[in-house]
Amino acid sequence: MASTLYRQVLHPDSRRHPWPLYTELRKEAVSVQDDGTCVVSGYDEVSALLRDPRISADRGNATPDSRVGVDAPAPGTAPSFLVRDNPTHDQLRGLAQRHFGPPARPGFVESLRPMVEELIRDHIDHLTGRGEFDLVSEFSHPIPVRVACHLLGVPPEDAFTLAPLAEEGAGSPEFLVDPRDPEAAAARNHAQQELAEYFLAHIERLRKKPGQDILSRMIHDDGPGSPMSLPELLSTAIMLFIGGHETTVNLISSSMLLLLRHPEQLARLQADPSLAAGAIEETLRLEPSVHLRPRVAVDDIVIGDRTIPKGSTVILALAAANRDPRRFPDPDTFDITRADIGHLSFGAGIHFCFGAGLGRMEGQIAVRELTRRLVNPRLSQDPPPYRPMADLRGPSALRITVDGVRPA
Repeated sequence: MASTLYRQVLHPDSRRHPWPLYTELRKEAVSVQDDGTCVVSGYDEVSALLRDPRISADRGNATPDSRVGVDAPAPGTAPSFLVRDNPTHDQLRGLAQRHFGPPARPGFVESLRPMVEELIRDHIDHLTGRGEFDLVSEFSHPIPVRVACHLLGVPPEDAFTLAPLAEEGAGSPEFLVDPRDPEAAAARNHAQQELAEYFLAHIERLRKKPGQDILSRMIHDDGPGSPMSLPELLSTAIMLFIGGHETTVNLISSSMLLLLRHPEQLARLQADPSLAAGAIEETLRLEPSVHLRPRVAVDDIVIGDRTIPKGSTVILALAAANRDPRRFPDPDTFDITRADIGHLSFGAGIHFCFGAGLGRMEGQIAVRELTRRLVNPRLSQDPPPYRPMADLRGPSALRITVDGVRPA
């Protein structure tokens, strides 16, 4: 039964409403699949494993018979710090972090606020005179892409070429595909190779003519432990570009979907724009962009009456944990004033989301301005179509009808 439930979670037909499946999975502390994969769905258990040194992000540590979907890095790249363990993880992440956030640049993310506000204002301006539009293609997607380009010194005009490659390259890896789709894997690998070729040339341009972007700073870093090798720079650039916008696209779209489904919550936000932060946190809990995270047990781990054997692939179901009634009262209720924001959508431990602060900022400004300026917004289609990926879940389109757009 448990194996059947997990296959249903992975199936595209479950994208629109996976929540009953997660409820069933939470009935077991560890749901063991036919191939030995262990799915963990409870909040306390997932939270503990995210911080447990016996859980590895390197899927190469899985035993040969359970090594599901160990994706090779794109040619010329090294595995990014997302799939590294310590001490390598902290070394690589630290080299990137000191150009992005505290302690070396504590005010950097906040310094991006005027740029983000201008982008959002301009994109809402472009909706003026429209009675209906797709929020994803005309707002939620282009804004995080432009922000990611700004961070990495990518010319804005290149965003139109890179964004489709990023979406294809971020497609569900093999460990989440059931059954495996050779054509999808080939398309994903091709997109990742194209991204690698682009960023290889981009790194060389920045090496000769650096800018103020974080990639230029990493290339020319002469601080302790620096610089990164070229393969490490390449994988970090690709990871920051994909991770810097894919999840934020889903966050903005899902937050508006929830607000429009709950007009009483929308009215509260419109009356008090300071609730934008609460709206984003509740969206992160209730409709997270990242649903599933793969790990590998590097030792036997006992959870309840189950033992996760050393070498097993472990799937941490973040989305299921965020709705665990043992942790959150009324877990399926959307409440933007919810005081407890202890969701796991950004992960925890050493792999806590690198860009969490920036994603939160973009989401908060977006929902604040959209709900302030759109006149009588309502969904033209519900439920909307969803992207096919099981791990990065979000609407592929979100058509909204409005009576007008207020001036900025």
